[in-house]
Amino acid sequence: MTPPESSTRTARRVPVSIVCVYNDEPVLASCLQRSVLAQEAAAPDTELLAIDNREGRFATAGAALNHGAAQARNPVVVFVHQDVVLHSLPDLEEAAAELLDDPGIGIVGAVGIDDADVIIGRIRDRIVQIGEPASAPRDVDTLDEVLLMMTAEQVRAEPLSEDPLLAWHAYGVEYTLRMRRAGRRAVARDIPLTHNSLSTNLAKLDLAHRHVGDAYPELLPIHTTCGTVYEGGEPPSLAGLRRRYRSARLWWNESRVARAGHRVSPDSEQVIADIRMLIDDAIERSGSERLRVLDLDPDTSADHADDLMRFDRPFTVSVVDIGGARAAIASRDARELLFVTGLTDDSLAALAPFDGQPHVLGNSMSTGRWALVGLSPEDVAPLWASWRNKPIPGFV
Repeated sequence: MTPPESSTRTARRVPVSIVCVYNDEPVLASCLQRSVLAQEAAAPDTELLAIDNREGRFATAGAALNHGAAQARNPVVVFVHQDVVLHSLPDLEEAAAELLDDPGIGIVGAVGIDDADVIIGRIRDRIVQIGEPASAPRDVDTLDEVLLMMTAEQVRAEPLSEDPLLAWHAYGVEYTLRMRRAGRRAVARDIPLTHNSLSTNLAKLDLAHRHVGDAYPELLPIHTTCGTVYEGGEPPSLAGLRRRYRSARLWWNESRVARAGHRVSPDSEQVIADIRMLIDDAIERSGSERLRVLDLDPDTSADHADDLMRFDRPFTVSVVDIGGARAAIASRDARELLFVTGLTDDSLAALAPFDGQPHVLGNSMSTGRWALVGLSPEDVAPLWASWRNKPIPGFV
């Protein structure tokens, strides 16, 4: 995690107070805490306030984070998950300065979603980059809770909701809607980070979404990164039609990507899957001892990430060019699984057939095109056994 050289930075910066509630000390230490400590010299006045909830002292995220915000000594508070790696505290401080300079902004996040269901803000979610770039603040419908920023004065006057119906879900969504109702902007802005999430907690998410829908009826439908909230929950028949239409459209587009990949690399196994949710199972089935991510995305704002862990297996990320990817594939250790992300037609043509090593090619609209190198397609076939994981018949 190498912060940009301070000599090249000219934008105004404001130190921030980073507040995190944690229940897993090793995760906190290996992700958020380590990334902040590594950049002390670059941002000496930014502080980390880690709120210990291992014993369940706080019943809701709002209660824990409000407790931390009350202790903040800097003018801007940043709420961040424990499993986040911050790649540039200077960038974070620049975003804080933008917030203070624009009184029309009520809340800033690293990633959100607009009313067209487009993810705004570029972050690394587990192993892939997601979201449209937002080098300047872009208005969104709601923000994801992975990183939220507001002034310390504001959050003390208008704290996060501690409603038990929200608990650990949608507190950022609720605050975003509260700001929009008050006529203030909710914006996403690129803040380089890696979210090394080990799970997706959806328990009672539907209840939290229903609650914010009831509280902000004039803003329905409410688009969130975890789904859309409709008026009255949406009639079942209409909801089913919407889901079928969206699924068919996605399948068509993903199948076209698979067909293009097949033309470039006809002997490669082609699958359609959101690899973020399956990567840990793929590592286990491959028998690999560690995961190495090669990120070919030229627009990435997140630096490399080293010495992370995913279920006791080492995990690293390197941003590379085609030459670097070729070298890594050619020298791959037999105990290592490679994941190549950010693939395009040109880069796939340059890398295929991956030095003759066993591999799988895949894509989804959420993650783009990717490749797993160093495993047998047969070993991981059960992970994508559904008809929906295969291209439309006749495409490939």
